[in-house]
Amino acid sequence: MRQAVLEKAGRFRLAEAPRPAAAPGQVLLRVKAVGICGSDLHLFREGRIGDVPIERAEGRFIPGHECMGVVEECGPGVDRGLAGARVAVDPMAHCGRCELCLKGHQNLCPDVIFLGHPPVPGCLQEFVTLRADQVAPLPAELSDDAGVILEPLGVALHAIRVGGLRPGATAAVLGSGPIGLCCTLLLSRMGISVVLATDLLDARLGLARELGARETLNASRDDAVAALRRLTSGRGVDYVLECAGAPEALAQTAELACVGGRVLVLGIPAADEDRVLFKHSSARRKGLSVFMIRRSNRTLSECIRWAMADRLPLDRLVSHHWPLDRVQEAFDAVAGRTGGVVKGIVNPG
Repeated sequence: MRQAVLEKAGRFRLAEAPRPAAAPGQVLLRVKAVGICGSDLHLFREGRIGDVPIERAEGRFIPGHECMGVVEECGPGVDRGLAGARVAVDPMAHCGRCELCLKGHQNLCPDVIFLGHPPVPGCLQEFVTLRADQVAPLPAELSDDAGVILEPLGVALHAIRVGGLRPGATAAVLGSGPIGLCCTLLLSRMGISVVLATDLLDARLGLARELGARETLNASRDDAVAALRRLTSGRGVDYVLECAGAPEALAQTAELACVGGRVLVLGIPAADEDRVLFKHSSARRKGLSVFMIRRSNRTLSECIRWAMADRLPLDRLVSHHWPLDRVQEAFDAVAGRTGGVVKGIVNPG
């Protein structure tokens, strides 16, 4: 089979590898579609995600964790009815035994195996083996593209759960990449008014309005704090969701939140900006609560149900497709934000 190997920051090569076989409790997935995530872009641009370098994979690192595919083979102990099924993927395999797993925090498991997080190989290859409990059948009404978007949608849903967001409240979403757009979509569908969504790209802001944002603002041209004060008569919003991973957006969170508000940090900063900074006096005087959002936590099945019940337009987030042999071009385009790209997908098979 073919694999996309990230040799070093900024450079892929295609490689051949033996096709794996499903072990007991596993399925062999023929990978059909892989989304390029913001965390993948950190690995691509910087050769690391936070303090974890790709060198942990000892020269053969394969990125990718947002994926869907077709079950090619079922290992011993797996329901044979899964064979041939189109499935979405939860990239996280937790241990189920540690203190955090037993408390319901599987996303914080210290022994988690996460697709595409060094040294664990990801899904930018034609086949991958997964635990059977990491896949969920996709209804025929959901496209392959929608199957990929279920993973970032799960991150947004997890953030909503952790932050305790409730209908009738107000929110601002800073950063309208795929994660921010998924937040805007879910918030607007659950009765939370997204007063303001920001981004640096006008095409993404147009999509944010389509998905439920009341007002949008290009942060490269306009003052988000001044705009939100005008829109809320100086009150601010109940929830600020930082989805940009940018120091400027983090600094704005304490100014945009209302007294007693909540800040949810979903964005991942560049390695040389690995800190959270906002004005202490603003946060303190307002008594803000800050929540750090780590991946998702058992959200896949609920996201499928929500996507079906509310007919969520997940395909609208996907703007570009590339075959596996053009993976370098794909990452260059998404990293450079060229051609109006929102969510780029690589199709290995």
